[in-house]
Amino acid sequence: MQMRKQSRISLTILGMAFTLLCLTVRRADAHTLTNANASVTCSSYTMTVAGNGLSPSGSVIYSITGTNSSGTSQTVSGSIAVSPTDSNGDFQATVTVGIGPLNDNYTLSGTAELFATNSTETSGPIPITFMSGNSVACSPTTPPPPPPCVATATNSSNFNGTFVPAGTYLWFNANFTANHVPASGVTIDFTNGNISLSSGGKDYSIAVPNAKITFSPSATCSSTTFDSVTNTWMTTVPISGDDEVFLTGVAVPVPSGGLPGGANPVNFSGTYSSESSAPGLSINMKWSVAAYSHFTTDYNALQIKAGHQTACGPSNGDHAGTPEGSDNTDTQWKKYLVGGPRGGGGSNPFTVLTFFSHPNGHKSSHPCEARVGTPKSQSTVLILSVEQAFRSANSHCLVASGFSL
Repeated sequence: MQMRKQSRISLTILGMAFTLLCLTVRRADAHTLTNANASVTCSSYTMTVAGNGLSPSGSVIYSITGTNSSGTSQTVSGSIAVSPTDSNGDFQATVTVGIGPLNDNYTLSGTAELFATNSTETSGPIPITFMSGNSVACSPTTPPPPPPCVATATNSSNFNGTFVPAGTYLWFNANFTANHVPASGVTIDFTNGNISLSSGGKDYSIAVPNAKITFSPSATCSSTTFDSVTNTWMTTVPISGDDEVFLTGVAVPVPSGGLPGGANPVNFSGTYSSESSAPGLSINMKWSVAAYSHFTTDYNALQIKAGHQTACGPSNGDHAGTPEGSDNTDTQWKKYLVGGPRGGGGSNPFTVLTFFSHPNGHKSSHPCEARVGTPKSQSTVLILSVEQAFRSANSHCLVASGFSL
């Protein structure tokens, strides 16, 4: 009897040890986010993440909150795609994102969490370690000088007869082509964006995020991120450009009662400027709108395609402005596309904006001129048959609007 009892005890201990070994093996195989480090400056931050046990891939979702001296908090968020580099599932990835510029002292905090593909289990959230301490001191910035040339344009079109039900999201997005970009590069700014329309007896006025598009000699592909601090799409493009460069976009939830079709006109307006002199620089802008049954206003999670042919991400035929990302079920946003107010509605509207710099001695007292027109084609050459010229109170430009022949 004593021997049997000892045998049972031995088997029990052996079973517990085996179970513990199995649990240990399973824990070693689990995907784990071990480090999330950030270096923050007044104009950008660099985020580095690392971990192990990842298979086959995943993404790290992070958020960084800065609280200024008056107690006001601002949060930036984003995602980093990660893939294992060895059989142990080790991974490491780094991303640098422009922000601000900030002009106050900020206390920093943040978290990061790992989501593995084809898995419901996550790792984290873990606190972000800030490499230069949990604060950043930024001096007030001097307002930049007025841009060399400014023009305001409105691009009008209409919706087709499709009724869009409540709960659907409308993704308004615009893209453009640019000609005569200087070899040294140029930055184009878009501000004061607005979409206005009337539908079902209601008037809608939708604020559109700003945009800063930099044509850079060092860029080899087109990329874009959203800076939630300044509400600005930050896009970098090669000097050679693209036949479609993402300008800006805004996601709008359809309100209760839905949105009846047939809205006319639908006006997409905004202010365009170049940050440096670029004689002959011309912009050909168009916009569209798509409807999605499921979407997000976390714009960085959308992973917007920045260029039709030059995007840094997926190489496919999707137009600039297409969301290439996936939701937390690993379903691409494109899968949620439904019939919308521009689908099958004909060609997209176009607006042409051309910047001119006057040479010394020009009879005009203004250093530049911007002309805005609505062409019959995508031509960037303007022949104005009807002009309405007015002097902008906020710039030193002459702005002319009309139609090209």
